[in-house]
Parts: sequence; structure tokens; C-alpha cells
Amino acid sequence: MSQQIGNIGVLNLVHATEESIKNVERIENAGVVVYSQENAHLLTALNIGNIGNTVEIPQGYRFHNGWLHLNKAYFQSITEPENILVNGLVVIDNDVEADHISSGYLNLMVNGKIYCPSHLAGAANQLMSEGESGDFEIYDGYPPRFENGEFKLTNSFLQSIEEPLYLVVNGVLSFSKDLNMREFMEKISILEANGVIYAYEEQEEFLYKKIDSLTTAKFKIYPIGFEVINKQLKLNARSIHRFQSKKIYTEKPIIIEADVTREQLAMAIDAIHSSAIIVCHESLEDLIYERCSLLDTEVLPYEYHFIMIDDEEVWSNDQFLALENETNFIVNGKLILDDDVTEATLKKSVAAVDVLGEIELSGRKQKSMLQPLLRLSIGSIRETENDNQSVSYLRNIGELSL
Repeated sequence: MSQQIGNIGVLNLVHATEESIKNVERIENAGVVVYSQENAHLLTALNIGNIGNTVEIPQGYRFHNGWLHLNKAYFQSITEPENILVNGLVVIDNDVEADHISSGYLNLMVNGKIYCPSHLAGAANQLMSEGESGDFEIYDGYPPRFENGEFKLTNSFLQSIEEPLYLVVNGVLSFSKDLNMREFMEKISILEANGVIYAYEEQEEFLYKKIDSLTTAKFKIYPIGFEVINKQLKLNARSIHRFQSKKIYTEKPIIIEADVTREQLAMAIDAIHSSAIIVCHESLEDLIYERCSLLDTEVLPYEYHFIMIDDEEVWSNDQFLALENETNFIVNGKLILDDDVTEATLKKSVAAVDVLGEIELSGRKQKSMLQPLLRLSIGSIRETENDNQSVSYLRNIGELSL
């Protein structure tokens, strides 16, 4: 069985052989590929779309992926030379002294940052293998605090901090709307973010004063006066009354049912700041465009009905024939067309197809049938007709050893 893989954080080929990779048909993206000199040729044998970085492990080094914490006890436990290639970050604790480092037992190669206390700013270079230089971040007092994934900065968190904190967030950092920015300035000494930061416009100037780098994070700033909506918003003639001259900020789809009138929409919503799709009846399309502040907002109008595919659904010819009017299909998940779906049925039942997710077809004939119906196509359309063997698919993997 052949294998297709979507995204891999770390692809470890150190012990890979021709035999172990022969069933891998394709890898879409690999953040870091680690290999040894003996099997470097396997890099060209693999079909990899995009590679962020490649790291060759020298002979005599062991590979460590993630966080390596070096404290006094660690150095005291080393009795013979140890060579480590680190893919991630290294934190040197503040109980480590220059004498621990000068022993020369530990040699590092680091693909990432090294967090070092200020009293070791010069001595820490001795940890690097010959010819290597480290990306050092110097801290005072306590070592940085690391938060991975989604982290919300709140007043309760700030109040729990006793000493100024070096905060590192890997993932998504969001600021509470009521965050005390005076306390933020006092309690956070340095803020380092790798990923995405969500903050309100009135907090923006304080954020820039503390952020370590402007290039390692994507900033999403909520404009003043906008209501933030963090889930899909579905509006009909009744639920739209919750809004009165509102300005809406969202990254989730907005779905507006056909019973919403122009007058209701005009009274309810003054502005929309959306990076997602907006589905509405064609009679509302011009009003929606007038309210959108971003030029790249996708507005998907429909005439009669629409069907949103969020998960995985299989549709047969009979299901399409059962539709009363021409229907718009918005594929956000995965749509699989049965072999029996005909061109005549699609022409009769489908008004347009918007592909944000994936459509799986039985072959080129179905693809040519679908092509005239495509309106927005930023997802993928895949044929299965010519598969001569079964294929397994893996979407996302943190670390994979072959």
C-alpha cells in the first residue's frame, strides 16, 4: 500500500533505507528534514513538495527534537563527552555557573534558539561545537515561561506573576479585552511570540513596546468599535434582530438565510471585517460588499438554496435529483461524488460549486462535468479512477521517522 502524507513537522531519515521509504508516494510539506551523511541520497528519492530546512547529523551526535533543559544537575551528571544536535530550543537554567560549561563535556549544534542567563552571556558560546554559532536570547532573573498552543493573556494571569516575566508563546496568543495594560507593562519584561497574536487596537502600542520581534508572529488587530465573533455566524429573519447597527469582526463563515430582507440587514449590520466567506441571497450581495472592509472577503451569493458541506459527505445521482431547485454547493469539508452521478443531473440540480475543502471524483469524466460549475476553487479536486493500488492518507504529523 502506497502512502501520501500532508504535513510533517520533523522528518527523521537518520535510520531510513531504500526499503523503508519505498511505499511513500508523496509528502506535501516537511518543516525540517534530518538525515545522516550515509543516507543523504534518500532526500532526492523522496517526492517532497516543500522543505523548510535540512539538517545533517554528524557522526557521533545524537538527535534531540524539542526542548532541552540544562540545569546544574544536568552538567554535574555528565562524566564523558556528549554531542547533541537539538532541533528546537535550549534553556540554560540560572543555577548553572561558568565552571560547569568550561568542562567541555557537552557539545551542541542547535537548530533554534538558546535561552541563556545574563551571567553566562559570554561563557555559553563554549557549548557550541567547533564552527557553530548559537542564536542566543539573554534573560535576567528567572528563565522564560513557555506556553504552547492557544494562550489567552488575562488580568488573573498578570496578577499571579510575582517578578517581571519573560514570556514565550508558541502558537496563538490572544489578549483579553479588559487586560490592564499598565500591569502588563510592569509584569511582562519581554514578550516573544511565534505564531499569531490577537489584540485590540487600543492595546497595540503597548504590545509593540514589549514584543521581542515583529517578524516571528502574524498580528491580527481588532479595530475599535467592532464586535469579535469567534464562531460561525448564521443569521435568519429572527436571529438578525440581535444586532442593531453592529460592526462585526470575524474569521469564521457568515451564513445569511434567504428570509433576511435588505431592510433588516441594513439596520442590523453597519460594517463587516471578515477574512472568511459570507454566504447570502443574491438580493443582498451589493449590501454585503458595501459593508466589507477587506477587498479579499469572498461573498458567495445563491439564488434558491445552498448546501454547506462541513464534514465528509458522499452524494449519489439520486440525491442530486431529489433537489427541488438548482442548488449552490459550498464545500468546506470533503464531498465525494458517486460513480453514478451524470452530467445531465449536475446541470439540472447544481447552480454552482465553491471548493474551499476537497472534492473526490471517480475520474476525468466527472472532473470535466464539474468544471463548468466551479465558481470559487481554492481547495483541491482529486481523481481516484486511475489508482492502481490502494493509497493511505495521513494529514498532519508532528514527527515521523522512516
